[in-house]
Amino acid sequence: MVILAAMAFPSIEAMYGDVRLSAAADQIRARWADARTQAIKEGRPYRFAVQEDGKFRIAPDAAEFWTGGGGTDLSDELTDDDTPPLVAEEALPKGIVFGDETNNADPSAADSGPWTPIVRFLPDGRASADRTITIQAPGYRSVQLRVRALTGAVSVETLAPGRDQ
Repeated sequence: MVILAAMAFPSIEAMYGDVRLSAAADQIRARWADARTQAIKEGRPYRFAVQEDGKFRIAPDAAEFWTGGGGTDLSDELTDDDTPPLVAEEALPKGIVFGDETNNADPSAADSGPWTPIVRFLPDGRASADRTITIQAPGYRSVQLRVRALTGAVSVETLAPGRDQ
């Protein structure tokens, strides 16, 4: 019984790693959809940015939401018809990190503090540019997410081993 369990463990562990990568890709895709939806709904751009440790954030594309100048508590400024802006900060599942996203940073997004801006979603539903990010876990295949500038559509691709970008 112990021998059979020892033989099955590597394949179960590999399957679990692929599931975690898929879940992380779905998590990012969902946040991109949230940011795009909020940009259209509120009529202002939203930014998606990452940190090397696997954290990511969406918030309106305005300096006060990115440089520590507040932005998360606007209750005094809201009227009855207003809803607060979406500000969400999350982390990838344990063991999963972003690839080298600094080469893919959005140069049009300034004042991002410790965040590397990747894409802005515009009020008309478009993205600021075609952007690609990679998520990876040591020992597993990488997953690449792409957002199209013209449509804001997102595609996900599992990369062959050894092909990171």
